[in-house]
Amino acid sequence: ANGEVYQRSADDLVFDYRQSSLDDLVILEASCRLEEDHPRELAQRMQKQWIIKKASQPMGHQSAGCVFRNPDPAVDRVPEGIPPSAGALIDRAGLKGLAIGGARVSPTHANFIVNEGGASASDVRRLIDRCRDEVGARFGVTLREEIRLLGW
Repeated sequence: ANGEVYQRSADDLVFDYRQSSLDDLVILEASCRLEEDHPRELAQRMQKQWIIKKASQPMGHQSAGCVFRNPDPAVDRVPEGIPPSAGALIDRAGLKGLAIGGARVSPTHANFIVNEGGASASDVRRLIDRCRDEVGARFGVTLREEIRLLGW
């Protein structure tokens, strides 16, 4: 802070989902020590992750990845019985599969908006707004975008 330079060791660092102890700092230099692993074990782990990803995410269509952040438990009260995830809220709001123009809420994972061909930026934006509005109206949870919209 204030232009000062600090040095941190691995023991000083904390990493968590979408945050770390480095959140407000600029990293000027880093040294990493990698651990050797057997190539066959690495390949098996990668294959297992690919299978999981392929089964749970829309891999056959263009998308920008997850559209919304998952609700923040410190701010959002997700109704009992609904997992605290943006995809689950969109799904429970009945929006999975909803299309506007060439953009569709993925039937595989409701937190993805896929381009089924010819989707315009306006189609995607209207679908994002519709998901946010419906989830807010039905569950009182405000979905916050994970993607960044440029030019809007």
